[in-house]
This record gives sequence, C-alpha cells and structure tokens, in this order.
Amino acid sequence: MKQDKAERKRKLMVYFMAFIMISSVFGVIFFGFATGGSSLKYNGFKFSRSGNVWATDIGGRQAIFSYYPTDVELIEIKPEIIGMLRNKIEIDATADGNGTFIQSIALAHFQMKSTLGNFNIFLREGYTAENKFNLPVIGCKDATQLVPVIYFKEGNATRVYSNQSCIIVEANTNEDFVRAKDRIVYGLLNIIR
Repeated sequence: MKQDKAERKRKLMVYFMAFIMISSVFGVIFFGFATGGSSLKYNGFKFSRSGNVWATDIGGRQAIFSYYPTDVELIEIKPEIIGMLRNKIEIDATADGNGTFIQSIALAHFQMKSTLGNFNIFLREGYTAENKFNLPVIGCKDATQLVPVIYFKEGNATRVYSNQSCIIVEANTNEDFVRAKDRIVYGLLNIIR
C-alpha cells in the first residue's frame, strides 16, 4: 500500500513536470520570448520588442525587423550601395530557386517587401531561372539605375557588395540572410548610418 502511494506520487510528479514542459514550449511558440513591451533606443529611434520582432516608427510609418540594429551593424555595406537603393520606386529581389537556404531567402524577401511597402517602395520578387511559382526571372543583367536588383545567394561568408546596379548578398546560414536583409533596410531607412 505504501509502495502504491509512492508510485502514484512519482507518476503525478512526472505528469506535472511533463505538463510544465509542454506548456512552456507552446508559450514560446505562440508568444515568443517577449519580455512584455521592452523598448530600446538606437540613433534616436525607439524600438519596441513584440514577440520575435523589433519595430520602430519613422514619420508615422512602422518598420519591422527580426534583429535589433546592434545585432547587424557589423555587416559592412558601403554607403554607395545604400545610395543605389535610395529614392527608388521599385527594387527587384532575386535568388536561385533551388538553393539550400531558399526558405530563409523567401522570408527575407517577404519581410523586406512588407517594410519597404510602408515607405512606398515596391519590391518585386523573382528567381534567377524559370520556377514553379511563376515568379519573374530576374538576374543581375536586369539591374538598372532606376530599378536595382538585390541578389541573395549562397556564399562562404556573410557579405554585401555590388556589381554595377546589382547588389549581391551572400551568406552561409539561414539567420545571416535575414540579418543581411535587416542591415540593408536599416541603412536604406537611415537608421544605421
């Protein structure tokens, strides 16, 4: 009888711990690591953390990022590259459709399109070759001064450089494609100078 009671107590403790662990996982999935409205300042811009994104207000328009500016400011981008993107109505973004990091690149394109759209910049997405999504074929050869192209491609390191009106973003991890996208948009919106 004492053994049954002790055994029941152990099972109850195991079930309780499993409940706590599962609840924690669901909490992170649905609510992120938010600390309840934390905010920080960077270069005069107030950033608020909500779930897994950082947001700031620029002239009444919201800009949303995955990374805080200090997390991406060390990604070097020459000022002339940012200058190629300024005052444009349209920017094209492309990638190789069968690359290892295509999901992260697609996320970077989507986030970039959402944020830039708030600032009246249209981002046209495409791939470097025919694709099953029927998106346009866009390559560096299509880049012009009026409509620059940002080409996200796999590389050995995270870097951003240009070849005439084509801006090439190379990375070798999923996170670095999104970090590089944030760095470009921070520069374009004059948050990182």
